[in-house]
Amino acid sequence: MKKHILLFALAILTITNVTSQNKEITKKEKKVVLKLISENLLESYINLDLAKQMSSAIKLNSKKYSSISNPIEFSEILTADLQSVSKDLHLNVRFEPKRIAQSKRLMSDEMELEMEKKMAMKMAEVNFGFTETKILDGNIGYLNLRMFADIKYAEEAATAAMNFLRNTNALIIDLRTNGGGDPSIMQFLSSYFFDETPVLLSDFYERKTNTKTQLFTLAQVQGTRYTNKPVYILTSSNTFSAAEAFTYILKYLDKAIVVGEVTKGGANRTKRINLNDDFTISVPYIESIHPITKTNWEGKGVQPDIKTFEKDAFITAYIEAINKTVERNKNKVLNKIGYTFLQDKSVENAIIVFQENTRLYPKEANTWDSLGEAYFTNRDKANALKSYTKALELNPNSESAKAMIQKLKNIN
Repeated sequence: MKKHILLFALAILTITNVTSQNKEITKKEKKVVLKLISENLLESYINLDLAKQMSSAIKLNSKKYSSISNPIEFSEILTADLQSVSKDLHLNVRFEPKRIAQSKRLMSDEMELEMEKKMAMKMAEVNFGFTETKILDGNIGYLNLRMFADIKYAEEAATAAMNFLRNTNALIIDLRTNGGGDPSIMQFLSSYFFDETPVLLSDFYERKTNTKTQLFTLAQVQGTRYTNKPVYILTSSNTFSAAEAFTYILKYLDKAIVVGEVTKGGANRTKRINLNDDFTISVPYIESIHPITKTNWEGKGVQPDIKTFEKDAFITAYIEAINKTVERNKNKVLNKIGYTFLQDKSVENAIIVFQENTRLYPKEANTWDSLGEAYFTNRDKANALKSYTKALELNPNSESAKAMIQKLKNIN
C-alpha cells in the first residue's frame, strides 16, 4: 500500500512539473495575483508606508504586466519592481506550483518523518554548514560556516566545533559564503561569546499584531564559553540574512571585529505565503532591532570594522589576530606562518605575512631573506633582489643571500 501511495505522489509531482513548464499566465490570474500581493503587503509588510508605495507601483505598472505570458518572467519582473521601491532583498515573488502542491498535500506522519530524515541527511553531507574547523599556526582558531541550519539538526556539530576551538587564542569565523538560514543556530553560537547571564541580542517587532519579542543569549551552553578573546568575522557582499544578524549583533555588542566587505543587507524575518496555486510571495513581516543601535542593517548591509576585498579578508584577520595575541617571538611565529603558506602554494598570502614581518622587524636579516624567497617563488625578480640585498646589508655574512643575489642577477 505504501508503495502505491509513493508512486501516486510521484506521478502527481511529474504531472505538476510538466504542466507548470508549459503554462501561460492569463490576464485574469495576473489581476488576482497583483491584488493578493497588495493585500498581503498592506497587511503584513514591516513598513506600512513602503507597502502602500509598492501597492501603488504595481498598479501603475499593470500595462507592463499585460504583455507578459510567461509566469516565471512575470514573477521576476514583479520582484524587481517591488525591490526597486523597498530595496528589500528578502521580498520576492516566485512561480512555484510544485512547492505549493506539496504544501497542500496531506501527508502521513510516516511520510513527514521520512522527508525530515532526508533533509537531515542532506544537511549532514555538509556537516550542517560547519564545513571546516582548524587550528592555525600561532594558535588561532578558524571556523568556516557556510549556512545557519536549524538548531535541532546542527546543535551537535556546533557544539563540537566550539569545543574543538575552545583553547585557541583568537577565533576567525568565515561567513563570506554564508547566505543565512535559521536564526536558532545564530542564538546558540552567539551564546558562547558571553557569560552565563542572559544578554539581550535583539528586539523584534511585528506590525500586523503590534507585538514585541526579544532574543537573549542562552544561560547554558555545552562545553567551554569563548569569552575575553579576540573574535574576527569575515564577510563579503554575499553574506546575507541570519549570517548578517550574527555579524551585526556581535559587532555592536563589542564581541567581534568584522573584516571584509559590506554585506548584502537583508535584516528582517520573512514568511512565504501561497498567493494561489502557482505563485508565492516572501514577505518580511518582523523587524529586527538591535538593543544598542536601535536599528538594523536592512538595505545598508553590515559595515566592516576593517574594510578589505573578500579575497584578502582571511589573511588580514589572521595577521590582526597574531599581532593582538602573540607577545613572544612574534617574528618566528610570522615566519612559520609565511612558510606554511608557501608550502600550501598560497604565495600571495605568504608575501603579505613576510611583508608584515619586515614592517615589524625591519632590522632582522632573516625577515628580509624570507620575503625574498617568497618574491622569488612568485617570479618577482625585482622585489626578490631588493629583499635579498636588504638581508645582506643587515647580515654581510649571509651566504644564502649572496647566492640568491648572484642567481637573480644571472636570470635574463
